[in-house]
Amino acid sequence: MTTTEHAAEIRETLKREHRWTSRQVSVRAEHYSMGSSIHVEIKDPAIPLPVVKAVAETAERISRDGFGEILSGGNRYVSVRYSSEAMTIIGRRYADAVQRAVNAIDGEGVLRPVEGTPFFVSRGNYGYGLTLWEDSFLSQANTVDGIADAIGCLMVAREGASHGLRARATA
Repeated sequence: MTTTEHAAEIRETLKREHRWTSRQVSVRAEHYSMGSSIHVEIKDPAIPLPVVKAVAETAERISRDGFGEILSGGNRYVSVRYSSEAMTIIGRRYADAVQRAVNAIDGEGVLRPVEGTPFFVSRGNYGYGLTLWEDSFLSQANTVDGIADAIGCLMVAREGASHGLRARATA
C-alpha cells in the first residue's frame, strides 16, 4: 500500500469510526527522495490527540538495523499535531486558572500553583513578565495568555506521551 493510500485509509477510519471530517482533521501525504510522510493536523481542539495518533501511527514504517539505528530509504514517517489555531483555543482553557494564580502572587520570587495543572507561575525578574515553573523554570511570557498557551502545549504533549506509554505497555 502506498503512502497516499495509507493517508486515505486514515481519513476513512477517522470518518467511519469517529465521524470526523477533513474540516476537523486534515490528513496529507508527502513524498520525497528515499521516503515519505503522512502529516495529520487536528483542527478541532475537542478531538483528543491520542485517539487520532492511535489511528494514524499504524501507517508508520521505519526500518532499523540491529542496533536500532534508522536505515536510509523507504521509511514512512507519521506526525500528528494540533493546528496553531486549535492550540490557542486549548491554551485559553487554562487562562482563568493562570490569572487566579497571578492575582495570588504577593511578592517577587513567589510561586503560585496553576489550578488543574502540575505547574506554577511567578513574576519575572524585576516584575517583568511571567514565568512558568514545574520542577524548574520552563518558560517566560509577557501575558497570562502566553503562559496559558505554554501550559496548553505542555498538557497536550504529556497527553500524547502518556498515551504512547500505555500503548507500548499493552503491546
